[in-house]
Amino acid sequence: MGRRPNGQYVDFEGLSEGTGDQLYLALRLAAVELQLQNMQALPFIADDLFINYDDKRSAAGFHALAELATKAQVIFFTHHDHLIEVARNAVGPKLNIVQL
Repeated sequence: MGRRPNGQYVDFEGLSEGTGDQLYLALRLAAVELQLQNMQALPFIADDLFINYDDKRSAAGFHALAELATKAQVIFFTHHDHLIEVARNAVGPKLNIVQL
């Protein structure tokens, strides 16, 4: 369940795709954090995770992934070229980009 800026509650079906994707990412990151408390870090692999995000949300997502990258390897696949610049601006010089 989410809450709109006016305070109205909205169930998951009422969320936009982008907001639902943000919730999904938050749940995935929380699960990884719990896993990291009990076992060795596994790579976090994301494939076009930000397809329904605008650039501002994508930058916030890259910040979250950069934080996770201090604890585990993060691999992000995309075919959206504009996300490369968003990631560079959000993550900085530690970002390693491989283009095929």
